[in-house]
Amino acid sequence: MERRKFLHNISHVSALAATMPSFAISGLDFTSSSYLSNTESKGNILVLVKLNGGNDGLNTVIPLDKMSNLSKARPHVILPESKIVNLDSNDLGLHPSISNFKSFFDENRLKIIQNVGYEKPDFSHFRSMDIWQSASDYDQYLNSGWIGRYIENRHPEYPNNYPNNQYPHPLSVELGWQTSLLFTGDNSFTSFIANNPSDFREIINEFDNLYPSDRKGEKLKYVQLIAKQSNLYSKEVKKAYESSTTAHNYPNTNLGRQLEIAGRLISGGLNTRIYMVELGGFDTHDSQVESSDNTKGQHSVLLKDLNDSVTAFIKNLDAIGRSDDVLTMTFSEFGRTIVSNGSNGTDHGTAAPMFIFGNKVNPEVLGANPNIPDNVQWQDNLAVEFDYRQVYKSIINQWLGGETSTSKDILFKDFYELSIAGEQYVDTDNDGVADINDNCPDTPEGSVVDLNGCVLFSLPANNYSVKTVSASCIGSNNGKISLSAEDTSHAYQVNVSGIENTFSLSSDNEHSIVLEDLEVGVYTINISIAAQEGYLQSFEAKVTEPDPLQGKTQIDYFSKSAQLQLKGSEVYYIEVNGVMMAAHSNLFTVPLRAGKNTIKVTTPLDCQGVYEEVLFMSEKLRYFPNPVDSELNITIPGTDSEIAIEVFSDGGANLYRGTHSIGASRTIQLSMSRFKSGLYIVTGTGKTVNESFKVIKL
Repeated sequence: MERRKFLHNISHVSALAATMPSFAISGLDFTSSSYLSNTESKGNILVLVKLNGGNDGLNTVIPLDKMSNLSKARPHVILPESKIVNLDSNDLGLHPSISNFKSFFDENRLKIIQNVGYEKPDFSHFRSMDIWQSASDYDQYLNSGWIGRYIENRHPEYPNNYPNNQYPHPLSVELGWQTSLLFTGDNSFTSFIANNPSDFREIINEFDNLYPSDRKGEKLKYVQLIAKQSNLYSKEVKKAYESSTTAHNYPNTNLGRQLEIAGRLISGGLNTRIYMVELGGFDTHDSQVESSDNTKGQHSVLLKDLNDSVTAFIKNLDAIGRSDDVLTMTFSEFGRTIVSNGSNGTDHGTAAPMFIFGNKVNPEVLGANPNIPDNVQWQDNLAVEFDYRQVYKSIINQWLGGETSTSKDILFKDFYELSIAGEQYVDTDNDGVADINDNCPDTPEGSVVDLNGCVLFSLPANNYSVKTVSASCIGSNNGKISLSAEDTSHAYQVNVSGIENTFSLSSDNEHSIVLEDLEVGVYTINISIAAQEGYLQSFEAKVTEPDPLQGKTQIDYFSKSAQLQLKGSEVYYIEVNGVMMAAHSNLFTVPLRAGKNTIKVTTPLDCQGVYEEVLFMSEKLRYFPNPVDSELNITIPGTDSEIAIEVFSDGGANLYRGTHSIGASRTIQLSMSRFKSGLYIVTGTGKTVNESFKVIKL
């Protein structure tokens, strides 16, 4: 099976469970300047609203200057002019069911692009939607979508090593049941399915298997990778959803619920940059309008859902202060015919208008009002004025972040760009300075710029290592902080709060120093470069009082050693029976001698205290016979010259106590004939012996 077919099949398997995200996680690089940055910083968000079925543009955005010809061409569906919401601009009006769009238009938060389509339109729903999602020519068949290609273009390393600390969240989210062609890349899927974020359950257990490097193994590796990603991303999505707020109610419709989820994920802090929601039912061949009232019917219901859902979404963005960050765009696979049919509907057509909402849009209406011939025929259709890929290119360059070379790689051709975002907001090189104020319009990605958009000298924060390597005792000055710089092409100056001296990081000290004799406190460390005026990097380091020294000892009688478990320092000074040694680990083994052993542990910091332990390592006594009748032989290893022997009954009564000299044979005899039959406990004590054992007297 080809990889493309395999991935496609996997996507449909994932759609079986609402809680299981698709195998499509964003392909991101690891630079914080990424256009699709998924770090804590906020960024531009694109929300796509897909209108499935082919929306009737002539009854959505109505050319009021063409009402006479429209009335003749589509008498079965034409809206009464008195009910049309007049935009007071461009001789255009809106269907009464989207009356709220007039408010957004008046607030300069709605852009209308008329007559959008493509050359030689295909009137099949499936083929035409594939064209719109893949951004292909009418006779070109692609297996990837323009959003998927855009993500992979910007971040070619995906899907390996995601999620990670810098990119914990999915890049793109589809609100529905399965992944679409739009988010399918050339190598993988780039979207996350979020049908019900609050109901996520880990339905795939974590596993980490090794697979062979053949075709089957590669597929299994991919499934394993995506299974892990799915669980991790789902947890982040659920967390954002449950921590969100909603200030304005959404309609209780499928679109309303989808936009509510998107709004709540944005509110909850999910740093996803691209969302897609969809509304179906626009294939209005019949019952588009009610015969008694053309302002009612299926089309009116759909547009009201669109109106109410988008309005609630934008109001909630307003409430959380994120309206500036979000662009919402509608699209459909085609428009409807100019001529209405006899079933109070319209058939598959060509061009149609697009809506783009956002605080930063250029609100100018693009395109001439559709041309409606005087004697329109059923086969006549609207002329395409703008190729839909012009809109895509403009979105990439003006909102998502890109340039002509990027959009040409994604769309395979160069298209004339449209003005989508207001020129005061367009930032082609994504350096934070709008193009109209940017004196350096080709700033490399990741550069720090001044107010004119020109590069300032900078170094990444991870160029430096700042580490507290030693705590300090109260009343003492024995704290230490180490500093080093990775980029050795500069000579750095270091100033530390509370210290008059200026230090340096240079080739003289291998760009590494240790600040010593520091007392407990917080130190601000400022690093500058004399050759780079204005450059300053600041850090804070804290010298604290150390924790008390803690220790625990475990004896190993077989190896005659003790393992020390220490805590509180990186260096320990250990004295065992007067012999000094040092340890740089929290686990350290010391040898023991027979008899009494004294262990003492200290650290370089006196205030941490002392850990002391006295251990007795006894020689192992050997005894025979057992059971015994008259004489018990006891052998004592080692060098002791005498041993104290005691005998106790099994009830604890002391029956015998005596000192025995140890001869050359190292064996003594203990008379047991004086004791009656039973169980006895014998103890032996000496300089290197402290042991007891049980014997049975016959």
